[in-house]
Parts: sequence; structure tokens; C-alpha cells
Amino acid sequence: MAGREDRAARIRGAALAAALTLALAAGIIRGFAGSRALFLRGLERFAPAERTGLPAAEYPGMAAHIADYLAGRKDDFQYTLALPGGGAAPCFHDYELAHMADCRGLIRLDGFVCLGSAALALVAAVLIRRRKDPFSETFRGARFALLGLGAAAAGLAAWAAADFDGLFVTFHRAAFTNDLWLLDPRTDLLIRLMPESLFTDLGILGLAAFTLGMGTFLSMLMLLRRRNQ
Repeated sequence: MAGREDRAARIRGAALAAALTLALAAGIIRGFAGSRALFLRGLERFAPAERTGLPAAEYPGMAAHIADYLAGRKDDFQYTLALPGGGAAPCFHDYELAHMADCRGLIRLDGFVCLGSAALALVAAVLIRRRKDPFSETFRGARFALLGLGAAAAGLAAWAAADFDGLFVTFHRAAFTNDLWLLDPRTDLLIRLMPESLFTDLGILGLAAFTLGMGTFLSMLMLLRRRNQ
């Protein structure tokens, strides 16, 4: 009986750790997608006006436009430029608009994953407390989950460092059911505004934020372990 209870405690500990880790990762992605400051930084660093053809004065507006659309704060992704002689010109083709709609769908799904993971973590924490699981077994389960997820994250990081293009293409083929993401920088402003280097930079920032969050979580776990020894 004790063995079964210990095993259940380890499972609940693993579920808690895995859910918190997934909620953290999903929260970082959603937070980055809705950040005007991050997009403005990325546009200015990796998509200079002389390369995109978009006036530099439009960058703050474009950065806010992209972030607001992905975060669901606005519904239309088309961005219009005022022409010198009067009138306005649209910036994006229909297929670019369709691709961004797909991207926003992924960000919306990411939000559901974040909320669902947070809810699962809360349920696991409540069960651990109510069942008075022994901390040693809960800790073992959490450690096992964190080691597994850490190994997976390290594998992705190594893949990105060795062949970011391969990872980038694999992700897009898995995430999208069409080829609208295959844009041409000669004709499509969207890919000139958001080149691969911008996503590499966001990935590095995201990894740093994730590492910081996981470090905080692990530090709290180790502190609790010392108190319960």
C-alpha cells in the first residue's frame, strides 16, 4: 500500500513540475508575441529601413500593429501607408494576411496551453496538499520530470545552435498546414520585416527568460527540500 501511495505522490510531483514548466514556456511565447517593445527592437536591429523599404518613422506603428494583432488586440493585419500625393497603399498581400492569421491562431492556442497547464499545476498542488504526500516522493517525481524536460530543451537548443535553418523549417512544416510561410523577400514585406535573424534573437531572449524562470523554480524546490529533511 505504501509503495502505491509513494508512486502516486511521485506522479503528482511530476505532473506539478511538468505543468509549471509548460505554463512558463507558453507564457513566455505569448508575452513575447504581444510585446510592442520587443518587436520594435527586432525591427530596428534586424530589418533596417533601407532593406525593408518601409520608412523608419513607421517602425513604432508597425511594431505595435504586429504585437497588437498577434495578441488579439486588433482584428485586421493590413497596414496602410499614406502616399505623398494623397491616398493610402496597403503593405501586405492577401497570402501574407492569411499567414499572419495562421500565426495568430497558434498564439491563441498557446494561450490556452498556458491556462490549461496552470490549471493542471493548481490541481496537482491541491492534491499533493490534501493527500499529504511525503515531500521526498513528490520531490523525486518533480526532479524526474524536470530532468526529462531539461534534456528535451537542451536538445532543441543544440539543434538550433547547429542548424537553426533546419529547426526553423521543421517547426513551420509541423505548425502550418499550408506553404504560405514560404515568402519571397523580393516581393513580400512581411519576410523583410521579420527575417530569420529576428526569430533567432527572440529565441535567445526566450531561452534566457525560460532559464531564469526554471532556475527560480528549482531554487524554491531545493529550499523546500532542505526544510523538509
